[in-house]
Amino acid sequence: MSLKIFIVFLCAAIGVATGYAVMRSYKRNYEYLDGVCALIAELKRNIAYRRDGAVSVLRAMEIKSRQLEKNVGEYIAFAGGKADKPDISRGFLSAEVYERTREFFASIGRGDGQSQINELDMFGERFIGLRDAAETKYKKLGGVAVKLGFLIGLGVGILAL
Repeated sequence: MSLKIFIVFLCAAIGVATGYAVMRSYKRNYEYLDGVCALIAELKRNIAYRRDGAVSVLRAMEIKSRQLEKNVGEYIAFAGGKADKPDISRGFLSAEVYERTREFFASIGRGDGQSQINELDMFGERFIGLRDAAETKYKKLGGVAVKLGFLIGLGVGILAL
């Protein structure tokens, strides 16, 4: 009897763990896009007031997402002359987010102050839309994934008996 309870408990635990993994992927995507939006806002503020270089602004930013931190490092290596082209790694990013990110990093520092602010406004609108969609997905589907994982695990455990 205790072996049967253990099997049901194990299946439910595996289901919950799978649900948390799915929820974590939604959260990771949201954190990346939120970091890009914060980066765009900081670049806009800097161009409008202080006019520091983009590399110094990016180095000073506190970035929570590991993938975004890696992408910023790749851009800094390009801007510092250590790389021939701005090669931004994809990681877990979807094709649309990856293309937008590549366009964004390729556009930094390519024009005068006003045209750079206009480009950052355009990228800000795009990334805010992507971030809002990712936030909705994370908040709505993240909890559902955990609950569904538990129910599927429980069902598989009961069927295994």
